[in-house]
Amino acid sequence: MSKDELVSLLRANHKKMLLTKRETAKELSISEASLDRLRKNGEIDGKKVLGQIMFSIDEISRFLSEI
Repeated sequence: MSKDELVSLLRANHKKMLLTKRETAKELSISEASLDRLRKNGEIDGKKVLGQIMFSIDEISRFLSEI
């Protein structure tokens, strides 16, 4: 699946541009702790928004297209 197809699928499923840590972990089928490790190791980029770590749809699709 191409990156553009992943972006379209994620946008259709969530109807928003940023996902919470819980939503992102669910999409990646990993635990939130594993997602924290990936973020700490620089493999996926999360942003702090109002005190909560959020992940953009584009960043999630980039990560998925590289694995």
